[in-house]
Order: sequence, then C-alpha cells, then structure tokens
Amino acid sequence: MEKMTPRERGLAFYKHQPTDELPTDNDLYVLFNPEAYDERPDHTKGGTDWFGVDWKYEASVDAIAPDHTQDPIMEDICDWRECVKFPDLDAWDWSKVEEIDHLSEVDRNKVFVMMFVNGPFERLHMLMGFENALCSLLTDPEEVEEYLNVYMEWKIKLMEKVIEIYKPDVLMFHDDYGTQTGMFFSPDIWRELFKPQLQKAVDRCHELGTLFELHSCGKIEEIVPDFVEMGIDSWQGMEINDVAKLKKVTKDKLSYHMTPDYQKYYTESLAAGKVDEQAIREDVRKILYPNAEGYCYSPMFLPFGGESSDIMWDEIWTDGKTIYQTA
Repeated sequence: MEKMTPRERGLAFYKHQPTDELPTDNDLYVLFNPEAYDERPDHTKGGTDWFGVDWKYEASVDAIAPDHTQDPIMEDICDWRECVKFPDLDAWDWSKVEEIDHLSEVDRNKVFVMMFVNGPFERLHMLMGFENALCSLLTDPEEVEEYLNVYMEWKIKLMEKVIEIYKPDVLMFHDDYGTQTGMFFSPDIWRELFKPQLQKAVDRCHELGTLFELHSCGKIEEIVPDFVEMGIDSWQGMEINDVAKLKKVTKDKLSYHMTPDYQKYYTESLAAGKVDEQAIREDVRKILYPNAEGYCYSPMFLPFGGESSDIMWDEIWTDGKTIYQTA
C-alpha cells in the first residue's frame, strides 16, 4: 500500500478502511475542545456552565468536574420543567468563535475532531448529582424520558450550530456509561432510555455529513455491539474492555479509538517506586498485536504524562510502524 498522509490515514480509520500503518493520535487528528460557548467552563480553571452547574479543577487528574459540594440544580427529576433552564442558542454571540477559538489556525491537513461534551446521561447527573440521577432511572423512568426528549431536542440544535460554524470532520460525542468494572446501570436501562436519544444524535450528525465518534469510558462491553446497529462510526473507549473479542463481533463496522490501561502502569510505578520498562513494553505489544489485526483500531492519547506514559507511547509508535501493514 502506498504511503498515506495523516489526513488520509485518519479518515480511512474512521470509515473502516485499510490504512498503511497503525493510526495513532500523534498523527491521526487535531482534537478541538471549544471555548466559545459555555457548555462547560475553561478546562484548566473551572467555573459555572450555562446550565448553572458549578465546576472545579482537580489537579490530581488535570481536569474539571462538577463541584458536588454545591447543591444540585434539582434533586427530583419530576421538578425538571421548573428547575432546568435551557440556554438560548439564538441569543449566543456566535460571531466571537474565531476570536476565541481561532479556527483559522486549525491544521486541516489532519482530521479535525470536535469535542462535543455532556451527552444525555452526563448532563442528567450534572444537574441532579450522581446518586439522584441513578435513582431517577429506577423510580421515575417516564419523567427521565420526558426530560431527555427535551434535552436532546436542544442538544441537536447545538450540534447543528457547531457543525455549521466549526465544520469538523468528526464530532466526538461525550457520554460515559461505566466504571472500571461495569456499567453504571443495566444494559436494558441504557437501551430503553439512552440509546434512542443517542440515535437521534447519530442520525442528525450523518445527515449533516459529519462522522460520529462516541466517547464513552468504563467497562461497557455489553452494549458495544449496539453501536454498529446505530451506525456509530467510532468508539473512543478504554482497553479495560476486551477489544479483541469485541472486534470479532463488530468486524469492520466499528472503529476502536482506545485508551491503553495507563492507570495500571501508573499505579504499579507508584507502588514500586520505579517503572518496569520491559514489563510495560511487553504488555503494550500483547495489546497491539491482537487488536491491530485487520483495521479500525487506534491507540488513543494518554491523559497523564510521566515516564510510564512516555514508554507506552514509544512502544506504540515503534510497533505501529511495523505490525499494521494491510494490503
């Protein structure tokens, strides 16, 4: 196969087509986290988002999260009509996008991926707090569905505006569904309440000519085959899931944009007081070789820096040039 440009390689990955080598985030795309509208505040500082939710910066993970020391917007899902104020998208000053986000500086020779945060479940627990949100799925599913219908109508209007102005190749839709050991709720609840809402976003995104990537962390293997049925182009997830097994099920219908299990190596290095470089490199190869078979697989960025992450990236980058030759 002829040598591909980063953009060719990235688009081929998202479209489930063969590539000349393993795509990695170093050359796959430009990830864009918009600041021009307040779906969430500055990711290095925190603040209040446009729904009125307070966020704070957590130095330990170098990210922001809702500040749960503050009272939630609502505690009872039955109060959503009175408590939830949806931002007026027509009143937002979209003329400042270039001034704030500097779109003209984006390298369009790479795949342009737009981060689109706070999907239906994420926004629900941001408004209610995690325990209240999970309880509402069991006690008042009809009210949850009513709220989600209105929320997604608003969210899709935002999606349309974002795609019109930013013109991303890929919309990365954020909605985490699990912990390190399993889902926050049953697959049946996900299929009943959240899958139909997510389907609306997938369909509209494709109608607008944009690829759809679902970012969803946690061990969520039970629902990944549903992603193919829904037409999701790529899943950005974690390798705590059995990716090799899932790829046999989804075949070439879903791309896997995966985060290596960096927590494992980071924790081990802290416990031991040193990094076992050889063990890390061997583990990375054990992941890369079975998962890179065929195509539609790409190791994702590593959120934390440090020596163990540097070793992982070096091994990924080196092996990716040799093990992923597809005729």
